[in-house]
Amino acid sequence: MRPFVVFGLLALSAAVPSAAAAPGTAQNFLQRAERLMGKGPLALVDGDYKRLQREGTAAGESIQADRVAAEKGGRPILYCSPKPRADLGNMEFIKALRQIPQAQRERMSLKAAMLVVLQRKYPCKR
Repeated sequence: MRPFVVFGLLALSAAVPSAAAAPGTAQNFLQRAERLMGKGPLALVDGDYKRLQREGTAAGESIQADRVAAEKGGRPILYCSPKPRADLGNMEFIKALRQIPQAQRERMSLKAAMLVVLQRKYPCKR
């Protein structure tokens, strides 16, 4: 299965937040991604690069599995992309993650933040 979100070459922005966020939060993920983006191509050899890839992929695959289960169970789906595997690029995700207020990102998991991003990109008409 192809990764839901592939964190490829992160080459823009050098902003690094000063306070570290709790592990597993959307804020922590964003801080680590921005630190890597500040490294440009050298991010590829940073040990955190693969960890971020795995975390993003795991969150995306979990959301996709939740959607498939909801569809099979006749429950409402939480985002309405044409396919369960939504199209969400790495920089698109980072940009959308930045639009969630920091106080909110500090209290939400990466999966919850990704779901918010998908709901904004693929809203359901109810």
